[in-house]
Amino acid sequence: MSNPLRPVIARFDQRLIAFFERPGPRKLAEALLWGAAQFEWLFFFPFRLLTGPARCFLERHHAKNIRRNR
Repeated sequence: MSNPLRPVIARFDQRLIAFFERPGPRKLAEALLWGAAQFEWLFFFPFRLLTGPARCFLERHHAKNIRRNR
């Protein structure tokens, strides 16, 4: 069974690729991706600071238990 939407999706995909091959939309998309990456880093960095020590402690504790239980 083939998907009846397959040709519609393929046509839409080709149009989207053609649109982003133009320099203006491509630069805009790259800028938006860069901005999203910066926002993601700024948003999640404080959580890394909070969870980093706990992760190190848990990994160390786990390693001790693995050696003891073998």
